[in-house]
Amino acid sequence: MRLPFLLIVACFAAWGLAGNLTDPLVSVFGSVFSMSAFQSSLVQFAYYGAYFALAIPAAWINSQLGYKGGVLIGLLLAATGGFLFFPASIVMTYSMFLVALFTLAAGLSILETSANPYVMAMGPRHNATRRLNFAQAFNPIGSNLGVLLAAIFILPHVNPATAVDRAALSQQELESIQSAELQAVMGPYITLALLYIVIAIAIAMVRVPAHTALMSDRK
Repeated sequence: MRLPFLLIVACFAAWGLAGNLTDPLVSVFGSVFSMSAFQSSLVQFAYYGAYFALAIPAAWINSQLGYKGGVLIGLLLAATGGFLFFPASIVMTYSMFLVALFTLAAGLSILETSANPYVMAMGPRHNATRRLNFAQAFNPIGSNLGVLLAAIFILPHVNPATAVDRAALSQQELESIQSAELQAVMGPYITLALLYIVIAIAIAMVRVPAHTALMSDRK
């Protein structure tokens, strides 16, 4: 039981990491695409809008496939969102990045909705709250790591040129700068997607003991 529990705990850190890695993108995309504050704030609308949109479907997935199924679907969908940063960085369109962020957050919404009750089901009922509190303690660890990764791998690669400076550049020069900036954005998300895939494979291969009170076992 210890390994399955630790793998689910890793999920708590993983979605915290994605959330705080994404927050700096508001200013990054505003600079890269020379957008207004409202336009760049669509990053947060896409991200948190996915959480709202997927809350009820996530509960339905849990009722049909159990908590483990929900966790796996959430991880794989989140990984898909991370991988979508690759074509988005090639196409270099803001809307494509919003689609990638929405897909990522949709997966994380399902993951979070599934992982919380899954942790509580992994053992005796009398200490279920203690297990959940322990797992949730790793969420801010992931959040802090997300801030650190953004500060190291994304923000230093954003060109300091202002919107006025960029408007004065030739199309080729502008695209060269944007390409370098968006490649820097892409890297951490591809790595994050690979991490989600690894966690999903590990969880899929782990056998949960029969006495665990999963929803799928109650049918």
